[in-house]
Amino acid sequence: MGRPRRMSMEEDMFYREVMTSRPKNPPSYETAMQAAVAAERRAMAMAAVEDQEERLPQYSSELNIEGVFMRKMEMEDTIKRAEYRDWRMVYVELRGTALNVYSVKKERGWWSSKPDAPHIAPDNPPWVKKHTLERSYSLLYADAGIAADYKKKRYVIRLRVETDQFLLSCFELSTFVTWLDRLYAAINVAAPIDERDFPRDYSIPRIQRIRFLRGQRPPPQDHLGRQADQRRPDESDEDDSEGEGEGGEPPDHRGGGGRGPRPAEYPITARLSISSYANENVDPETGKWVPEHGWTIAHDQLYARLCYAVLLFKSPRKSNYIVSRGKRWWVDWDSGKMVRVLPPAYGEIDVMGPWQVIMTENRRI
Repeated sequence: MGRPRRMSMEEDMFYREVMTSRPKNPPSYETAMQAAVAAERRAMAMAAVEDQEERLPQYSSELNIEGVFMRKMEMEDTIKRAEYRDWRMVYVELRGTALNVYSVKKERGWWSSKPDAPHIAPDNPPWVKKHTLERSYSLLYADAGIAADYKKKRYVIRLRVETDQFLLSCFELSTFVTWLDRLYAAINVAAPIDERDFPRDYSIPRIQRIRFLRGQRPPPQDHLGRQADQRRPDESDEDDSEGEGEGGEPPDHRGGGGRGPRPAEYPITARLSISSYANENVDPETGKWVPEHGWTIAHDQLYARLCYAVLLFKSPRKSNYIVSRGKRWWVDWDSGKMVRVLPPAYGEIDVMGPWQVIMTENRRI
């Protein structure tokens, strides 16, 4: 074992300085806080500069409509029959997927300053203004349709939103169709993207849709094959009686003394050309049939009314889930039992009592 290497003068001085010097004290609390605050300010300044350069797109919703309706409450708190079921005038506002119901305020002096005008829309009178907000509903898990079982008024919409069910009545067909169309569009986009279903097709009349869903459509028939199989009753007799000639040859119908040629079995009864005569119901340029009356927007609205879904008072519920007071619930519609889907968050004050179960009273029993 050899002798250890002798350190040089520089190494010896560095070793003594490291081993004999006192350790440095940590920085003071004020200095550390000042450095952290300065770093945070620099980060905020850089974020502000980036925000000024990148502008967010403006949000706008195409589902914006409002009007005056007559409302009648039917059900409250899932299965309770409404205490006040008379018709009341309300101001309804649809903003995206939120349905807001306001009380109305009438301007009594409007008629004294304005002459009678027939162009005033009965569903949006200018002397009726919205007043205070009565209720704001979410259209998540909502349902809407034509109240076909209510016969006292002509244009009635039934709505099931959150825990309430009520009727909305209007005077004009255009208002009726427009609001149903907007409500269906809002209900379709109210659910989360992962839970959305394909929207219903309301371009086909209800009777045809019901037959298609129930499988009661008549099977396709082969009309040409049926006509080919149908023969005249005397045709078979003629074939049997004639048969073949004496020499085993079929009879010759080409001669003048014999029977004439057999007429065609399917004579053409319709004209194939429209150029030889004038038909008012056919467009001379396109050759297509055109109705005598002009198709107006009123006909489109009547057809749309035949296509929209019907929602009766006893119709089954669309879903067992509802949204009430900003929370999601599962409801047993037979008993009215409501179960909170998610527990309350930490620090949340639940004024409804135990969050698991809420029992509602059924006054119809």
